[in-house]
Amino acid sequence: MKKLTQWVLATTLTFCGASFFAACSDNDNPVTEKGQLLEVYGVQGSKAKARLTVDGKVLFSDIEVWIGKNGLGKTGEGDSKTPTGTLRPLSAFGIKPNPGTTMPYIDVKPTTYACDDNCEYYNKIIDVVETKHECKGEEMYSYQPQYNYGIATDFNKECIYPNGSAIFIHVKGTKGYTGGCIAFDEDRMIEILKNCDMSLVITVKE
Repeated sequence: MKKLTQWVLATTLTFCGASFFAACSDNDNPVTEKGQLLEVYGVQGSKAKARLTVDGKVLFSDIEVWIGKNGLGKTGEGDSKTPTGTLRPLSAFGIKPNPGTTMPYIDVKPTTYACDDNCEYYNKIIDVVETKHECKGEEMYSYQPQYNYGIATDFNKECIYPNGSAIFIHVKGTKGYTGGCIAFDEDRMIEILKNCDMSLVITVKE
């Protein structure tokens, strides 16, 4: 997963903005009856439930999702915990083509990495050919099916090391838990992407 590959991906996305190298999101508008709300709740170990409400209509509820191996309460890099509170999307991404979301969509290539190194690229999605950074973080293309579809969130939007990085909403793998992300069945992930835009609010609680 750590092996550097040789080419492609001419763009770089940071976790600190909704577009390439953009400033951190400051969209703090509350959810209204016409808003989009993805709730994670009912935590039992590394499992939880989720509900998606769009414009007052519940699209799904009480479905099982996977969270961090060590549950909730993220405090730093590598603790395998999912953060609590409110998160916002920065961009969608995927190894597979855009399924129809209006969010900015990043095509994950073999040179796409989620950087967790103590450097200027910490908590950013980068192209290692473009940046010339020998990244020791996640080679995202090798995470299949997890990164078939995903949403990057604004957790640790200041990108301060080692407060935590790469908190995504993505597709389930095979382990029954994540390293701190929130994982859905692939069909549910597609449903989220098709029905939500950058106004989505994600809440995580016990």
